[in-house]
Amino acid sequence: MRHGILALLALILLLSAACRQDPAATDEMATAAPVAPATLPPPVAASSTPIPPTPTPTEPLAAQVNGQAITLATFEREMARYAAGQTAAGSAPAADATEQVLSALIDRELILQAAATAGVVISDDAVETRLAELQAVYASPAEFDAWLQSVGYTVEEFRAALAAEMVTGEMVAQVTAEVPDTADHVRARYIQMDDAALAQTVLDRARAGDDFAFLAQQNSVDRVTGEIGGDLGFFAMGALLVPEVEAAAFALQPGEISDLIGVTNADGTTTYYIIQVTEREADRALGVDAYQARLEAAFDDWLAQLRAAATIERFIP
Repeated sequence: MRHGILALLALILLLSAACRQDPAATDEMATAAPVAPATLPPPVAASSTPIPPTPTPTEPLAAQVNGQAITLATFEREMARYAAGQTAAGSAPAADATEQVLSALIDRELILQAAATAGVVISDDAVETRLAELQAVYASPAEFDAWLQSVGYTVEEFRAALAAEMVTGEMVAQVTAEVPDTADHVRARYIQMDDAALAQTVLDRARAGDDFAFLAQQNSVDRVTGEIGGDLGFFAMGALLVPEVEAAAFALQPGEISDLIGVTNADGTTTYYIIQVTEREADRALGVDAYQARLEAAFDDWLAQLRAAATIERFIP
């Protein structure tokens, strides 16, 4: 997925654990020189020509989302938190850090706009309750304030971040409410090989009646599953790393063996697979990881639709 729910929520909550230092500033006060009284000009006759208004200075922007501004200052603060967080974790900022942070801010704005349209409102009391819960983790208010400073937030900024996180959580719940927690599953075993001639020989033996599990133990280069007869257990669509193998499995009935499946790898080599389905089960409960993946996919699809329908202007290269 483009950014993922967890990555977005992580950016909203905290992106760093490093201290932010404000640049030193020097206040200079200039003494105004006395101004001599000036002679008033003669009255000017009234005119019907309107006087153009004085332009109002605008704050530099990082982006606009459906006309809603994301200021450059907001972006720079998030970039500082991201960089500090990477440093604290012992990692260098990603090469596309600017894109990651700006895209996350844009996504957050899209979510907040959608929440407003849907009538989702998080009360001030709810935000204060959540803030109090986080403060209670620390031994004293001073310790909490020191932590806030270390992660680059003022109290008001952190309160706003909490509110955004809570709104996002509510939208996640609404968008994914209808995602089923069951799906059709198959149980299968497979054999993975790097040699085409060997793969064809193994397929011929399997179809001639040789024990599939024994063939997997003897020939599969995937030794994790090979040692247990190639058993993959039950899985739903989207669970396997090789889509071609997964598609073949769901096209089979129990006892059936696939044709030879050749998959070209990124380095130009070919890996060969044979898969046999042993069981099928409709509406089997999804595992925790599989269900979470489906929730994330559903939310990402919804967010992608928001992006496609939005007017988004980026002002940062």
